[in-house]
Amino acid sequence: MDVLSVLFEAFFWILVILAIWFLFVETVVRAVRHFVHFPIPAFITRFIDNPLRRAIQPPGRVVDWIGISGGMEVLEIGPGPGTFTMEAARRAGEAGHLAAVDIQPSVITKLETRLRKEGIRNATTKVASAYELPFPDRTFDRAFMITVLAEVPDKRRALLEIGRVLKDDGLLAIGELLIDPDYPRRKTVTRWCKDSSLRLVEEHGGVMHYLLAFRKADG
Repeated sequence: MDVLSVLFEAFFWILVILAIWFLFVETVVRAVRHFVHFPIPAFITRFIDNPLRRAIQPPGRVVDWIGISGGMEVLEIGPGPGTFTMEAARRAGEAGHLAAVDIQPSVITKLETRLRKEGIRNATTKVASAYELPFPDRTFDRAFMITVLAEVPDKRRALLEIGRVLKDDGLLAIGELLIDPDYPRRKTVTRWCKDSSLRLVEEHGGVMHYLLAFRKADG
């Protein structure tokens, strides 16, 4: 068997394994998550920020779509290992600030370690629920959730709370990834937001991932 044949066979089996994994995720895991809503366990977050994820859903491109610029006040809900946190904080710059909120203390602890290691000084973290954000009304220019909203049991309550802390001309960006077990379709996310007084103003992305930007209906 020549080298080309070996490579072809290896590539074939990689595709088979990926297909089986995708079917497993899209059937068994999705079925469980449909009935039982819970945040991704903290120990799994270390595997979320990987080269494949970054190739499919590049943090820099996603942050470009969110539209973060120097001096902005930015809120991230459900930062996980900080896949998008670092880039967003850098875009906000020294004159801006990023607040990262997660309901799991262990996730926040790990994120704080990474922020210190990468020298990010304009970001703070808080352990808090999306239902009760510890910020005053109309604080943020941008808020974003990447592969998070579908995990929240009471989406309307969370979205209304985000709307409360968002400035009248601010934007909420919601990003989703096809291979995520909780992946919702664009029209589903749009419906959730419409029911929470948020209107769609921008769409980005393609088949593998997308980002939708919303503004308060009266903003």
